[in-house]
Amino acid sequence: MKLLITGVTGFVGSHLVKELNESKIGKLYGLVRFGNRYAKHEGYEPIYADLTDYHYLAKIISEIKPEIVIHLAALSSVSQSFERPQEYFEVNTIGTINLAEINLKFNPYLKKFIFAGTPEEYGIQNNFPTKEDAPLNPNSPYAVSKASATKYLLYLHRAYGFPVVISRHANAYGRKIGIFSQLGVIENIVTQMLKENDVYLGDPEPRRDFLYIDDVLKWYRLLIEKGKPGEIYNAGWGKSYSIKEVAEKVKELTGFKGEIHWYSIPKRPGEVPRIELDASKAKKDLGWEPKVELEEGLMKTIEYFKNNLLL
Repeated sequence: MKLLITGVTGFVGSHLVKELNESKIGKLYGLVRFGNRYAKHEGYEPIYADLTDYHYLAKIISEIKPEIVIHLAALSSVSQSFERPQEYFEVNTIGTINLAEINLKFNPYLKKFIFAGTPEEYGIQNNFPTKEDAPLNPNSPYAVSKASATKYLLYLHRAYGFPVVISRHANAYGRKIGIFSQLGVIENIVTQMLKENDVYLGDPEPRRDFLYIDDVLKWYRLLIEKGKPGEIYNAGWGKSYSIKEVAEKVKELTGFKGEIHWYSIPKRPGEVPRIELDASKAKKDLGWEPKVELEEGLMKTIEYFKNNLLL
C-alpha cells in the first residue's frame, strides 16, 4: 500500500511517519516543501512540492498514485493567522482544495483522504462536550481557513463520493526539540519552568482538551484502518483544563519556585474560551479510547525536556 503524508516534517507528521514505518504498513511518501530545513527523510521517500502549485502537485500525484493520503500540512498558529490571513487561506484552504481535486481527477487508486481538521472550527459553543454536528463558529483566520477546507471536502464527498475522513482531535502535546520549530502551550510552560526563571504567559482562563502524542498516533492508525469516508470524528477526553490549571500542575511536578506573570502576552482577538470534544462517535465507530491522562503526559514531557533541554 502507498501512503502520502503531507506535513511530514511537522510535530504530528514526524512522529506518525516513524510509527507507520515501524509497523511496515506500506510504502511511505512525505510531501516536503522546497528548502524545508527540518526534512531528514527518515522512513519515507521525500516528495518536494508546494500545495499551492497545482500543476506540479498534479504531476507528482499522478505519478505515485497513493491509496491513502493523510493531509496534515497547514499553517497552524492561531495567533499568527491574525497577521497573515491571506497566507493562511492560500495554504490551508486553497492548498487543501488543490490536493483533493488532484486526487479526485488523477488518482483512481485513492481509498481514503484523511484531513486534519481542528476543534478550533467549532469556535465558541454553548454545549459541552461538543459533538461533530455542532454548528461551526470559527473565530480566527486559522479556524475559518480550516472550516472552509472541511466544507469543500464534504462537498466533494457528496458530489463525487470523494473518500474524505475529517479528523478533529484535541490539542496535541509532547513535542520534541528539533522536530517542530514552535512549542505548544504545554511545552512552553514546561521549558520555562525547567529553566528556573520567572515564567511569562498570556491569558490563564482559556480551557482546552489535551491529547498526548502517543494517543494522537493511535488515533491516526484507527482512522487509516476504520475511518468511514464522509464522516467527521472528534478525538479527545471530553474534559478540559484551563491554562492556569496546567501551569499549576507543571509547577507542582517540576518543583518550580519562581513567579508566573500572567497576561505578559497580548490576548488574541476572539479567543475561544473553552474546547471540549465529545468523542463518543469515535468510540462507537472506531473503538477510540485515549490512554495517557494529563498528569502522566505532563510527566513524560517534563522528563524529555529535563534530559534534552540545554539549561
